[in-house]
Amino acid sequence: MDTVTLNKNDLEAALLKSQGELMKANDKVEATIEKMQGEIDEAKTASVESKNELEALTTKAADLADRCVELEQREDDLHKDAEDSLGAQFVKNADYLSTIERRQGSARMETKTAIINTFPASSVQPLVQGDRLSGISAVPNRRLTIKDVIPTGTTSSNLVEFAKENAYTNNAGPQRDTASPMAAVENVAKNESAITFTLATMPVVTLAHFIPVSKQVLADSPQLSAYIDGRLSYGLSLKEETQILKGLGTGNEYEGIQTQATAYVPESPQLTNEIDIVRDAITQAQVAEYSPNLLVINPVDWDSIQRRKVGSSDDRYVYGDPNMSWLATPLWGLTPVVTNSQTAGTFLLGDSMGAMVFDRQQSAVEISYEHSDNFTKNMATILAELRGCVVVFRNEAWITGSL
Repeated sequence: MDTVTLNKNDLEAALLKSQGELMKANDKVEATIEKMQGEIDEAKTASVESKNELEALTTKAADLADRCVELEQREDDLHKDAEDSLGAQFVKNADYLSTIERRQGSARMETKTAIINTFPASSVQPLVQGDRLSGISAVPNRRLTIKDVIPTGTTSSNLVEFAKENAYTNNAGPQRDTASPMAAVENVAKNESAITFTLATMPVVTLAHFIPVSKQVLADSPQLSAYIDGRLSYGLSLKEETQILKGLGTGNEYEGIQTQATAYVPESPQLTNEIDIVRDAITQAQVAEYSPNLLVINPVDWDSIQRRKVGSSDDRYVYGDPNMSWLATPLWGLTPVVTNSQTAGTFLLGDSMGAMVFDRQQSAVEISYEHSDNFTKNMATILAELRGCVVVFRNEAWITGSL
C-alpha cells in the first residue's frame, strides 16, 4: 500500500499491522538468539545457519521499525497532539535501539496506563468535578402589566353583584308652563326625569394547576421546591392576565374586558395606518361620553407604529423617537400597555376606571402527600390556585377592533 495516499483510518490500520509484524519479528529474533546461545554452549560457536537467520530477522525487524516510524510520523501530521502509539514508543525505546545496533539480544519496554480526562468532556469524569452553576436557567417571564393599570379590589363571596344604570331620561329644564310659555313660572309642575337600573353579576372563577414531584427530590433539592413554587405562581398570574383581557366568559372562564368591549366602528374615511385607527376609536369613545386613557396593544403592532416614517425619501419618524424609551411617549394621550397577551392586529382602548379586578383568593401554593396514590409512591403534589373575576362597569367605556 502506497503510504502517500493513506488517510487517517488507513494509517491506523497499517500501523497496527506493522506493529504486530514487528512484535512477531522481535519474538523470532529473541528465539533465534536463545537457539544460538544453546549452540554456543554445546559447540562453543553458533552455526552459520543460525547467524544468517538472525541477520535476516534483525534486518526485517529494522525495516519494520522504520515502517512504524514512518507511519507514526504520518499519523502525527494528521493529529499533532496525539500520544505516541505503542509501536512508536517501542521503536524509540533505548533497549530496542541497542538491540538493533548489536543485532543480538532482546528488548523489553514496560508501559503504564495513562491517567487522562475524557475527551470531549462529559459527565463521566471520576477525577474532575464539574463547575456546577447555581440556580436554574428558565425561559423569560412575560411582563405582566394589565392588572397593574386596572383598579383591584377584594370580595368575600363567590359572586360579585353591582347596580348598572340601564337607561337615563334627562328632562332637566326651566320651571314653566310648557303649554303657555309666557304664563307665570311659579305654581307649576317641574320636569320629571327617569332612571332605570339593572343588577349585573359576575361569578368568581377558580384558576389552578399542579405538578407531581417525588418526596426524595423535594428532600434532596430544596432549591427545586422554591423554583416550582415560583413557576406555578407565575403560571397563574400569566393565565389571569390573559383571562382579564380575553376570557370568553364560558366554561368557567373570566369574562374579559375585551370580550365585553364595544366593537370599533370606523367613522373617518381617511384611515391610512394604525395611528389613524386608534385616533378614530378614541373619537367613538368620546362620542359616548368616555375619555379613554390606555391602549392595550401587541409588541408587533407597537413596533409598526413607532417605526413608521414620513415617506420613502423622508426618514423622519411619524411618532417614534429613537432617543426615547419605547414606552416613554403616550399615543394620542393613551398610556401604551404593550403585551403579548394581546393578539397581534387587535387593539383595546378605554378608561381604566371602567373595569375592576376582584380577588377572592390571591395566588397560593400548597403541597399534599395524600393526593391520589402519593402515599404509596412517595410522591407529593404541589398545587397553585387563585380565585377572582373582572367586572366591566360600562361596555361603552372600552373599544376594541382590528388595526
